[in-house]
This record gives sequence, structure tokens and C-alpha cells, in this order.
Amino acid sequence: METGTFRLHGNSFVSGQRKLVIKERKKPSAKPKHYLIQVSPFQYISSLFPVLDTEQEAYTFDYENKIYSLRKAGETIELEALS
Repeated sequence: METGTFRLHGNSFVSGQRKLVIKERKKPSAKPKHYLIQVSPFQYISSLFPVLDTEQEAYTFDYENKIYSLRKAGETIELEALS
């Protein structure tokens, strides 16, 4: 997963060669409300776990045994590898 700052278009953004979309689950469940997918080819990436101690809309997620931080700030997304 490429990290850095990316331009947000609605709920989608491009990270390297991947178009990623932040989706919202339609039916409430024990799973987090939001999740991340790759558009083409379709791939479910991860649930987005909210980070509560921040003023921004921020999440953590796991992908291929690594933990990432995703922060929304206005029209940008910031992805950072945490481990």
C-alpha cells in the first residue's frame, strides 16, 4: 500500500496504481461502520476502525499484516504505515 497524501474526490482517492473508496455499511452490525475497497480489480481491503482521540476523521486499518493510519482532512487523505 502506497503511503502519503492524496486528493479526495467524494469518497474515493488514488494511491499509486490503486483507486480506493471509503464505503459505509448499509446494515448496522458489530463491524465498524466504514470499510475500504479497491475498485479495479475489486478487492475488499479492510474495515476502518475509528480513532477517537483526534479532531480529524481518522481510522486505522490492517492490510497484508501491516497496520495503517488513514486521516481525512478536507479534500485530502493521509495514509501512513504504523507497523
